[in-house]
Amino acid sequence: MDRRDLLNRLGPASLAILSVLIWTSSIVCGQTQDFTAGLDALLQQKQYLELESAIATSASVLSPLSRAYFQGVMANRVNDAQKSVRLLEPLIPTLLATSPVRAELALCTLADDYAKIFRYGDAAKLYSQANRVAEQQAKRSECNAGGGASRWSLLSGSRAQTVTSVGVFTVQGRRDALGLFRIPIVSGSYSGSWIVDSGANLSVVSRSVADKLGVITSTRSSTARGAEDLLVEIRTGTIPEMRLGPAVLHNVAVLVVEDSGLSFPQLDYRIEGCLGLPVLAGLGRVTFYRDGWIRFGPAEKVRGNETDSHNFFLDKFTPLIAADFGHGNQLFTLDTGATGTLLSGEFYEENRGIVRVDELASLELSGAGGTVAVPAYEVPSLVARVGGSCARVKNLAIRTRATGRSDEFYGDIGENALSSFSSFTLDFHAMHFSVNGGDPGDCSDSVTVASSNGGGEQTDSADATEH
Repeated sequence: MDRRDLLNRLGPASLAILSVLIWTSSIVCGQTQDFTAGLDALLQQKQYLELESAIATSASVLSPLSRAYFQGVMANRVNDAQKSVRLLEPLIPTLLATSPVRAELALCTLADDYAKIFRYGDAAKLYSQANRVAEQQAKRSECNAGGGASRWSLLSGSRAQTVTSVGVFTVQGRRDALGLFRIPIVSGSYSGSWIVDSGANLSVVSRSVADKLGVITSTRSSTARGAEDLLVEIRTGTIPEMRLGPAVLHNVAVLVVEDSGLSFPQLDYRIEGCLGLPVLAGLGRVTFYRDGWIRFGPAEKVRGNETDSHNFFLDKFTPLIAADFGHGNQLFTLDTGATGTLLSGEFYEENRGIVRVDELASLELSGAGGTVAVPAYEVPSLVARVGGSCARVKNLAIRTRATGRSDEFYGDIGENALSSFSSFTLDFHAMHFSVNGGDPGDCSDSVTVASSNGGGEQTDSADATEH
């Protein structure tokens, strides 16, 4: 069994320990091999908590090229696109000549950096280059580079998003019938109530709203992933100006989806628009309160140095937070546009001793593109430690098996978990997720539970994602 096979068989904690042992023994034995196999494995498995720690531990023994490569990728994951570009861009020629696998990942990361700083055309070109590198290796692109090139090219030539704000401000939002956050949006003569959706890679509007706003949509279309990988036809456009409280946002890129894709007759529910991740990140710091109010404003502290650890990451435009549902800190996607919390098949496989399940249920997942039923176990409650506090989260679902998607992680945390706290905050500069409230007494509670019977339903607002 070679080292990579061994690493793939070990859990995250073991990976970090084994990596340190490998590097240490290499130094002792005087070997000249590169000390990167453990880091490559952590990066491939998207174990960003362990990777960040391992990079800091190994920085002094890495070659300059490897150090810049791993630090550049990690800078992207903690939302420092400028630093990521500065570190990775000079490495591309060497990586193309010496390591096509790393070259593809570096190109994908750079493409994502450029998308985050609104250089959409450059993002499309780099995704195209990454796709060619994958094709030359006769393998599937790890970052779906072809799809990324197609989608971001729709926004080529669009102006960069800007935000004019007055500092910290609070908007009186509300919880709608499904418990999702909605806030008032004004653009010209249009006013509406949009969902605040951290799970939307770009802001989303229905076709009828795009027409009211006078949005000029792309002549070409592409596809985005809706509920359970259902493909949704999308076009793109930009809203020249829109107001959120006292803040003015210019050139907000949006996905335009047909009205039918954002209507859910079985729930008597429809969506006009969603504020997606780029808007939230552009405002710097967002705090959601249980009663529906939302506070926006610049981060309260400057970005940390390289040795700081984080509990909040971005995988492309998908936010990830560290949470402990009884098996130590693991990464979960964070989706304020989802009503429920759905844990993954990988979580189930690693937590069979924590969660007792008896019968399968049919869980209906509603999102852009329609409704899909998936087999899942329903669990009345689990204790979660997240953002510095604990709470007992009720009515969760757990997939029976992994989907095989690279962005599944250990599950998706939705509003039923987030509403367990009086407030929660996403700081896109410090890359820190924090909560207020919860119940410290829950931290000592057992998390072993019995399953309930019957079906359930969860809604994932628009989430026409573009992975």
